[in-house]
Amino acid sequence: MLLFNHIRLDSSVRPSRGIFYSLALFSWSATLLGIAVYTYFNPDNHTVYPDYSNAAKNWWLRQNIYDNIHYRYSPLFAIAMTPFAILPEPIGGVLWKLFNALFYATGLWAWGRKVLPENLDTERVAIFFLLALPTSLISIYNGQANLFMLGALLWGVACAVGRRWLLAGSWLAVATLVKAYPLALAMLLMALYPLQFTVPFVVALGAGLSLPLLIGPQPYSFAQSSLWLEILFNTAGVRPEKYRSFDQLWRIYYEPMSPYAYMALEVLAGAAVLGLCLWQARQGLDRRALMTSVFAWFACWVVLFGPTTEEATYAVITPAIAWSLLEVFGRPNSRRARCLLLASMAMMGPLATDLFGTAARVFATMKGCLPVGALVYLGYLLARELGKMREREAVVG
Repeated sequence: MLLFNHIRLDSSVRPSRGIFYSLALFSWSATLLGIAVYTYFNPDNHTVYPDYSNAAKNWWLRQNIYDNIHYRYSPLFAIAMTPFAILPEPIGGVLWKLFNALFYATGLWAWGRKVLPENLDTERVAIFFLLALPTSLISIYNGQANLFMLGALLWGVACAVGRRWLLAGSWLAVATLVKAYPLALAMLLMALYPLQFTVPFVVALGAGLSLPLLIGPQPYSFAQSSLWLEILFNTAGVRPEKYRSFDQLWRIYYEPMSPYAYMALEVLAGAAVLGLCLWQARQGLDRRALMTSVFAWFACWVVLFGPTTEEATYAVITPAIAWSLLEVFGRPNSRRARCLLLASMAMMGPLATDLFGTAARVFATMKGCLPVGALVYLGYLLARELGKMREREAVVG
């Protein structure tokens, strides 16, 4: 409770660096050190790094980088993993996980200092980092590239807030070349800022898609790029049980949803997010408030209606829900909202891990705790938006 009580203190009486700065630094450092040591002595356990390193090795051997069904990333990402892949497996795995997590941390810093509607001092940024850790642990632990992708997204949004459109488009293109679903956020930005954002993003994405053709033999590079696109397009017709999106709840509590019914729901939800973001832009929100809200809606769409949502994908919602918690604990008379957000974070973070034991994790998974937590957060966002609408109507009236 000390953490949340501290949020309500006036910034003028807080030290620039105090207990929460030290606590955040210790928590992140201890987490990364523990994972690094474990990874070095157990390079093949609880990690996806071997999939990435094997893809990099296969590229330079001119073999099929998609012979492993778990590798679904672009050829450029396989090339980018080369500096790690040439090292011995334990060392490469440790360095990749550290780089992945630290780059993500820079994105969180950019989000906290350059995007959020309120100017956060060092202590509140530290609290934000502490709140971000629970829903990031899965991806930090197994080295999922979701974190690198998310760091690129956060930097892209920060650059968009600062009207640095070339960098914004480039960062979003980098994220899209790691995972395909950042394209949805890019489409939102193209709708909101068609003249400023579209050209830099399209040019950067085209350059990223073309670069493998310049690095490797063109027939081989073209074949690998074609395979990647084929894998992405074939995703629509498959809904494995490992996915943790909205259709998991449908499968648990009703009956399995057909892939094409889910695809229709995915498109409808995306259209609703687009309409809501355009409506918010017309309300005259300043750029920081708008970008914070746009990212939150995008994150909810990714985890609930995205094409390939797994446990690790829920890291995408971290910047949004960590900010929501920081904000709601800074407001008086918000006990219900606080409870809802804490329950949502628990379901999308600690309960999805072995923190409370394997039996608790399995039970939570069987009950669909991840999408339930995301639905709770989505409900909070909708209720908050309705409350703001009523406030605006009261002022106009």
